[in-house]
This record gives sequence, structure tokens and C-alpha cells, in this order.
Amino acid sequence: MSGSFINGSVKIADEILDQIAVAAASDVYGVYCEDNQDKSFRLHKRNSKSKVKKHGENLHFTLDVNFDRNINVRKTVKKIQENVKNIVENMTGISVTRVDVNVGNLEI
Repeated sequence: MSGSFINGSVKIADEILDQIAVAAASDVYGVYCEDNQDKSFRLHKRNSKSKVKKHGENLHFTLDVNFDRNINVRKTVKKIQENVKNIVENMTGISVTRVDVNVGNLEI
């Protein structure tokens, strides 16, 4: 993704946008993480991942996440969507129009 400014332009790799989205999703209570490990290792170990697509000037994310037990899936998904949208837009200035969340595993 790229943008123009008065003094030049900026290009943000899709991988960076994906990392921002995964980090934003992991900040939500209930997204599964192993204890006693650093955050980046936890995310890769549990296969949380993101795919970003550009639609015009907007972004569309598809996230694959895993949840802890005893959480409300609907509320947690909504919080993930809000958090990803807010953080990506605040960090990059690029509008996020859609955040799809696929729940791959529920730790019971």
C-alpha cells in the first residue's frame, strides 16, 4: 500500500499490515496465547494469521484466530474487528472497510 505526501511518498508492505492486524487481534481478551512465551512466538505457534487485500483506497482483512475457553465468541469477534480497524487506521491512515474473522480453534 502506498500514499503520497507533500514531501514524498510512503509504501507499506502487505506483510507489515498483516503484522499490525495480528498484533491488534492478539490484544483482545480471549484470543488464545501460550503463557511464558513472547508474543510473536505465541502468534506463530498458534497460527494466527492475516491476509490483506486492497479494494480501491480501502483495506480488507481476513484473520484466522484461536480462542480461549469460556468466552463469548460473538462479542470477541466484534472486539477484534473494532480493534483491527482502529489500530490499522490510526497507524497507517488507510481506511479499513472490512475485517473478516475465521475462528479455527476454541481451547476447551
